[in-house]
Amino acid sequence: MTDGELQKLQATLHYVYPLVVFLYFAVTSAIAVCTLQTSDSAKLPHVRCKAIYYILLAFIGTFVVQVVLKVVEIAVWGRWPSQDTIIGLLSCILIFGTEQNSLGYESGTVWYPYYGSWLIALALEPVNAVLLFIAASDPLETAPVAFDKSPLFLRLDASITIVRCILALTAVLVYFLWRESGIDIDEDEERAPLIPKPNGRLNGAHTSADSGYGTNSEGTNTEATNTEAANSPRDVESPWERQQRISREKIEKRLKNEGSWIAYAKGFLIFFPYIWPVNNRRLQLYAALVGLCLLAGNVLNFLIPRQYGAVMDSLSGVSGSNPWIQVAIFAGLRLLASEAGINLLRQMLWLPIEYYSEEALTAAAYSHIMNLSSEFHDSKSSSDLIVAISNGTSISNMLDSICFQALPMLIDLVIAFTYLSTKFGPYEGFITIATGVAFIQTATRIIASFKEKRKKMVRTYFEEHYIRQAGIQGWQTVSAFNQVPYEERRYGVAVNSQVSAAKELYSSYFVGHAFQYLILLAGLLAGAFLAVYQITHGQATAGDFVMLLTYWGQLTSPLRFFSQLGKNISQDLVHAERLLDVMTTKPTVVEKPNARPLKLKGGKVEFRNVSFSYDKKKDILKGVKVSVPSGTTVAFVGATGAGKSTILKLLDRFYDVTGGSILIDGQDIRDVTISSLRQAIGIVPQSPILFDDTVMNNIRYARLTATDEEVYSACKAAAIHDHIMGFTEGYSTRVGERGVKLSGGELQRIAIARAILKQPEIVLLDEATSSVDTDTEQKIQEGLSALCRGRTTFIVAHRLSTVMNADTIFVVANGEIAEQGSHEELIAKNGKYAELWSKQIFVKPKESREDKENGGIIVSVTPSAAQTDGSSDERTNGVNTSNGTQTPRPTPTVTTSIVTGKANGQAVNTPNGHIKEVDLSKNQS
Repeated sequence: MTDGELQKLQATLHYVYPLVVFLYFAVTSAIAVCTLQTSDSAKLPHVRCKAIYYILLAFIGTFVVQVVLKVVEIAVWGRWPSQDTIIGLLSCILIFGTEQNSLGYESGTVWYPYYGSWLIALALEPVNAVLLFIAASDPLETAPVAFDKSPLFLRLDASITIVRCILALTAVLVYFLWRESGIDIDEDEERAPLIPKPNGRLNGAHTSADSGYGTNSEGTNTEATNTEAANSPRDVESPWERQQRISREKIEKRLKNEGSWIAYAKGFLIFFPYIWPVNNRRLQLYAALVGLCLLAGNVLNFLIPRQYGAVMDSLSGVSGSNPWIQVAIFAGLRLLASEAGINLLRQMLWLPIEYYSEEALTAAAYSHIMNLSSEFHDSKSSSDLIVAISNGTSISNMLDSICFQALPMLIDLVIAFTYLSTKFGPYEGFITIATGVAFIQTATRIIASFKEKRKKMVRTYFEEHYIRQAGIQGWQTVSAFNQVPYEERRYGVAVNSQVSAAKELYSSYFVGHAFQYLILLAGLLAGAFLAVYQITHGQATAGDFVMLLTYWGQLTSPLRFFSQLGKNISQDLVHAERLLDVMTTKPTVVEKPNARPLKLKGGKVEFRNVSFSYDKKKDILKGVKVSVPSGTTVAFVGATGAGKSTILKLLDRFYDVTGGSILIDGQDIRDVTISSLRQAIGIVPQSPILFDDTVMNNIRYARLTATDEEVYSACKAAAIHDHIMGFTEGYSTRVGERGVKLSGGELQRIAIARAILKQPEIVLLDEATSSVDTDTEQKIQEGLSALCRGRTTFIVAHRLSTVMNADTIFVVANGEIAEQGSHEELIAKNGKYAELWSKQIFVKPKESREDKENGGIIVSVTPSAAQTDGSSDERTNGVNTSNGTQTPRPTPTVTTSIVTGKANGQAVNTPNGHIKEVDLSKNQS
């Protein structure tokens, strides 16, 4: 083999070896990340990870020793090695150092990118050793004396290469052979501390020392004073942290189910029609022009530094060109690259695409949410849904980061590396790559180190915000309990914690930023020294030096961008996951494909053996059978949680029955369109919700085509018109958010007016008078009478006096119809309804000190004299039972009598036979 052939073979090996290792490691690592290959079979115990870590460290050390030997040779004998030798050694240090840095001590590592690199080393390092021994045994004496021609140092290189082969083989054996042995110390036992952290956890995970010696798992209890309580931060997850955690958990769950990042990313394809203008050719053309603008920007980023150098060379007289022309060309290029050139055109072209995406995505998300079922809305807070819709922009941000920032910047880096390597030689190219790799790795580590500090700052920020808001909103309570000093101390501690956390984070950030700058500065100085060396030896010009500085200035921004790209995309994914979760949710109440509009024939409603469960486990309703003739009024009464309101929700089809069916005029409500069903039903809820709009618009919301006169008529029927006219701005008065400016009675009557304006065939009243006074209730009852007249009406109520006139009353207990009948019939049955009636009519007043001394008050209910014939005292709950016939329902009146004696309470016989103790409440004379 000739010397020239040997040199070419060695040079090829020096360049190919690190390149092959780099490509293999990069590709396999990307595959491992994308396919989530972190199974237990890929994990090694900690002790073997540590052994491999140090073997790889020694492996890298052999390259460092070779570089040191060459530096010694240069310093002592002044003989320089070939460029391929130095580049090869430095590249191997860089690549294997990157591997070793990413390996660390971590267990659970995906190993094939690593042991594949060692196998490549085992294949190529022996070839390198053989070539070195050949060169050492037969050096070409006639060739110029060089470092890599010295037999002594060639043999040293060969020997070090053999050592490197042994280390690579050792690493492979440790992985494959020691892996199968069972002699490792258990990882948890090896790494568990003598003194466990609180709660027996280490870094948030269970350890083998959960019940460690000398620890108290229950902790200690101390008496906290007000000051200590104020100084103690709330260990409560903020809403922002909770949403972040939930989104990340969902991402991890979906990744685990999908099996790879690629499959996971496919889930976001549902957003593609909203991000990309599928049916808009004009916007598609704009997008193509934006791509051309980005490519033009890459060309300008390449030309401007070169033109900078050309201007300098023309001014120094090196190039002999006209400096005015060169400056004019430079000015033209700068203009094109400025915000008044191609960037302006790109932004103008991108603007309609960006707003198309925002509008389409937001509208689609809002429409989807509004068409989801009650089951979804009952389980989500409105703030979470609003945030989810707003987070839709994170999807377009992610696309913009990848396509319109990352790709152009990557092209700029490749162009800069290629041109600098061509212009200044391989050394300059290596300096560029090494600086970029070192910068990105360092920046990534620094950003990761900020994680806990950033979380602490966010937590203290929300804590300070919470305490401030709670104190101001609860000022009346704070003042009433004389806790203003406590709240002041508490808020002061929160502010101090927030400021301290911010200082800690930003101090670390500034130090990390400075360290990153030092890396860039080191790379710049190395490149500048190389350029100065070439300029002093006539291999480059001063213009080339200026061009180099300009290129380095352009490299800083892309490197910073890529160092934070992973974190930014991760954050965008967390935000997008919220919207994806919403958009992939399917409504539980859906129309059948052949659903037809509801045809009303009077409004007869039937519940046929209806069963229902919210969670598919516990039945709320069990075999409910109810038949309501058209135009009649029925009421549902019973204890809280019995299922009364659920019946109304099923009728309005907020939920679907799990068993049985509901029919309106013989039509199953599941076979008709939801729109026609809800158009036929008017509801007055227990807590009406109004929009932050005028009274007129809130009432007209029931029927948007209604005229002002129709609204006035509805309000008069609801006995609220005169009250509204008493407002400062009448019907133009804004009611505030959710109607906070109105009283409970006003809200109820406006809700009644809204239902009257809708003109429904079926009326649902859900606790319409539950929280108002007697006078207001009377006015509301007048409005309800107007609303329910001639309509099929369902009433849910706890106050039995409001349902006495119902045609049929159903007593609901444990999801079943326990009793049914009119008021008189149910009283006569002396069952559950009669018991509820007696409990509401007979009140047990509180005791007073004077009452205990003077006696008690007996409360009894007797029919009004005007409504009784006085012929019989044999009555039960106002129903004459002496002759087996019922008399008209009397109006109960309450009478009291003073009983003196030692007892502070007397036994009273209630109408249904229960014994009720009545205590004194007032001293009457």
